[in-house]
Amino acid sequence: RGEEGLKVIMMCEVPSNAILAEQFLEFFDGFSIGSNDLTQLTLGLDRDSGMELLAADFDERDPAVTALISQAIQA
Repeated sequence: RGEEGLKVIMMCEVPSNAILAEQFLEFFDGFSIGSNDLTQLTLGLDRDSGMELLAADFDERDPAVTALISQAIQA
């Protein structure tokens, strides 16, 4: 795809990246999953709220997060 066989990889960090993974892969060679950002945005958390207050809610094993990661991988 890129010059001299360079692969173009997209960061999958927001839920829409995983939901529309097949469409994005028409333009990119693969994904690198940014699980911290993906988790925050999927669970409605933000960096400004103080992660120490939200640490109990921040769980990359949450079913919604793992479903999006699986969806991106399967694309």
